[in-house]
Amino acid sequence: MRSIIRLTLLTMFLASLSGTVYSQSYGAVSGTVTNTQNEPEEGVHVFIVQSSFGTNSNLDGSYAINGVPPGDYLLAITKVGFLEQQIPVTISADEATTLDVSLVPSTFQLDDVTVYGQKRRTIHATRLNAPLEQTPLSVNIVPKELLAQQQAISLEDALRNVSGVSKYGSYGLSDNINIRGFDIGLAGGPENYRINGVMIRTPYSDYVEEVQVLKGPASILYGDVEPGGIINYVTKKPLGYEHASFEFKIGQYGLYRPSIDMGGKLGSKLDYRLNTVYETSESSRDEVFNEQFMVAPSISWKISDQTSIVFDGLLMRNEATIDWGMPVGISLQRAKQLDPANFYGYPDGTSEGKNNMVSSTLTHSFSNSWSIRNVIAYSNQERLLHDVYPIYNSVNDSVEYSFGDYRELSRTNTFSNFLDLNGNFTTGSMRHRFMASIDISRIARPVAGNFVFPLPGRTSLTNPSWDAAALSSTPVLNDDELPFTLRTGFNVQDLISLLDGKLNVLIGGRFSKFTTGTKFRGAAQEPTGYEDTEESKFTPRLGFTYEVTEGTSFYGSYAESFSSVAPSPGRGLTDPKPLIGDQIEFGIKQSLLNDRLGITVSYFDLNRKNVLQFDIIDSNGSISDPDNFRANQSGEHSSSGLELDVNGKLMDNWQVFTAFSYFKTEVINEVVQNGTSEPVDYAGFELPNNPNSKFSLWTQYTLKSGIPGLSTGLGVFHQGDMFGDRLNTSENTIEAFTRIDAMLGYQYKNIMLRFNVQNLSDVDTFQRSIFGTYVPQMQRRVIGSIAVKL
Repeated sequence: MRSIIRLTLLTMFLASLSGTVYSQSYGAVSGTVTNTQNEPEEGVHVFIVQSSFGTNSNLDGSYAINGVPPGDYLLAITKVGFLEQQIPVTISADEATTLDVSLVPSTFQLDDVTVYGQKRRTIHATRLNAPLEQTPLSVNIVPKELLAQQQAISLEDALRNVSGVSKYGSYGLSDNINIRGFDIGLAGGPENYRINGVMIRTPYSDYVEEVQVLKGPASILYGDVEPGGIINYVTKKPLGYEHASFEFKIGQYGLYRPSIDMGGKLGSKLDYRLNTVYETSESSRDEVFNEQFMVAPSISWKISDQTSIVFDGLLMRNEATIDWGMPVGISLQRAKQLDPANFYGYPDGTSEGKNNMVSSTLTHSFSNSWSIRNVIAYSNQERLLHDVYPIYNSVNDSVEYSFGDYRELSRTNTFSNFLDLNGNFTTGSMRHRFMASIDISRIARPVAGNFVFPLPGRTSLTNPSWDAAALSSTPVLNDDELPFTLRTGFNVQDLISLLDGKLNVLIGGRFSKFTTGTKFRGAAQEPTGYEDTEESKFTPRLGFTYEVTEGTSFYGSYAESFSSVAPSPGRGLTDPKPLIGDQIEFGIKQSLLNDRLGITVSYFDLNRKNVLQFDIIDSNGSISDPDNFRANQSGEHSSSGLELDVNGKLMDNWQVFTAFSYFKTEVINEVVQNGTSEPVDYAGFELPNNPNSKFSLWTQYTLKSGIPGLSTGLGVFHQGDMFGDRLNTSENTIEAFTRIDAMLGYQYKNIMLRFNVQNLSDVDTFQRSIFGTYVPQMQRRVIGSIAVKL
């Protein structure tokens, strides 16, 4: 079936490249756009006023608008930093009119634009309409240009460019992410993930325009979240003119990935955009595959000059192999002796996901100074897991399945709504950028599981083969007992500018309340004496930036966070304490080369308390049996270190993105019981899955002469030594490695060709999963793509 789908999609894509039918009753306009230095200017929006005809200029400054009915028009030319021009043009039938344009510099710059360096704005992640140079927060942005250059098709690909962030394995459709040493939960959960600032989480795909990482406690903005930080996706929006692009990626290990990005006008005030992708891929590991289909429509309605609303939708279907890597209990040294392609799980053990999301964003401006933004979103996620647990038997050096065969069905319904009020005003010599917000979210997640324990069967460690029958059956959700979490909050923050804007002080606070419990309905009876669990907390944020010289600013901040912990009476957790965190951070932000290049150096000291762990009652029992665990909130951890981020353009045709981090984590207090053995005290050890050092460099250079349109890219990604177990043993330390990526691209008019080699030197390395197993990473992979803009 997959082969038929691949062949059909490839045929459709190739058909789209075969050319367009020329109609004798239409004309065209084309030309070249140059800047004040008489150099070609890329990315200039050229369109015919009051029509759906438009395009963007190419790398060589050329543009072409075809299929235009004959007549007299106004041709508009716009780009941030330049004055908008409207030039009369006459289109004749069967003729191509030539019109070259010279741009005129502007004395102002729009707020909501994509720029480089410290001038970038991240209102979605920070809710502050202020450039980074005036924001006392650590925010990293992975822009669309970088995602395209690296042919990023996963969240891991994107986060490889961010300092202080690491992935530690996957579980089916979920990536497990650490930010500044602390995990932020499975990527399938919504708490530390946002889409356009609202608490909705779906897997990464082509609906994402850019990825933003807000580091450190973010509770003032988003309520109860993990202290490490949040990840926010900014989605693709309508562009306001007719456009269409078709891209086809093909690569090693069975990668086929056609995608479409198209949009235009539905009326004088209605615009649309549609993104869709189909992906199927295998892996350098046997039996491992993933498949994804995604459709993401977006419609914007400009109700008036002051009011607009955007409707977004998302439909996604995923299926991925659950890959534990090496068996549970095997040492890293023994794992290195085995073929990294070996797969020890159940070949049909997959994670199947269905993701549906709708949202609306209403924006209204009362004046040039005051505006409101209201976002409403709802998502429904269903997931079916089928898994077995391969266990290493050290006595006979084989693999058993004694921990059982497990199936889990879950459905997560998330409703989120927030209303922001943003204003700019002055009091005396002080300028205020003020924000007040109220928000509410509700997550309901019924879960059901079936497991068979133990599962008979054994296989070879060197030549694994599955010969046992999967015994567990698909569970049925109990909709009469609905676990839920309700979050409400109110927050205020004010960015105050003093001394002619040299000093910026951020003062903010948030009151949050959350309720966890179970809604009983239908045949379910509420237990006698049952009560929901309620918690509330106030979290502050203080910060400042001070411009010591033009383009150079010091900054500092203090913030707190908390995260709710759901009760689990069956595991002895009847009255849980919230996970609390705090952070002190300070550093330097600098803009160079006329704001084309931004540099941030920061130091942070991050702490968290009441970390949830589980004591194991029977060390020989199943890890799928919830009765085999007892909750333990003794954990207290710290993380501190340095980060360096450089991004922007050294020249107009030379981009660079660099990230470096060095930090150490430490367990301050944590004691865990494992069966009848002596309790283990982890105090003084580092947390696993955290490389002390991480470095990434990506640079792309595009030729302007010789072979104009030819571009080359080079990536260097280094990860230092990383402990692979809680006791920091040398035997299970994942050694440092350096991975090199390369890219070659060529753009000719509306066609873009890219050729990427990932892991060029074919480095063998591992990640550690959340269950303590070692997962071999993807070996060298070649990906090619062709994209056509119409």
